Amino acid sequence: MKTYKLTPLEQLQMEQKRLREERAIAEQRMGFQFQYLADNWGTLLTKGVASSIKNKITETVDGISSAGNASPAPFITKPLSVFNWRGLIKSNLPFLVSSIVWKTAKPALIAFAAKKVSSLIFGRRRKLLKK
Repeated sequence: MKTYKLTPLEQLQMEQKRLREERAIAEQRMGFQFQYLADNWGTLLTKGVASSIKNKITETVDGISSAGNASPAPFITKPLSVFNWRGLIKSNLPFLVSSIVWKTAKPALIAFAAKKVSSLIFGRRRKLLKK
């Protein structure tokens, strides 16, 4: 019994058919993912912001507790003279504040961008379906 060998043209046609099927499956999967994002963007945003805030609070509490264990007298008071702006600017406080703001705002910005993109994609789709 002889085995049938495919010609190069038939091999190309089979490969093209396989790639079309894979593309259709990928399109369907991406459509489901966009629909999920469109339906649940609020919940995803809330979970992202909540986890970001929780992580930052946990890091801060861990930092305070570890610093408290390392120093013998954690609450030594010094007499207040004049407020030192240079000390505040040179300290890492502005960096800490900016990092907290960024970690909080980043999920919101990503969700906003995702909502805009999905409204552009699905908005056009609705317009096309109405016509």
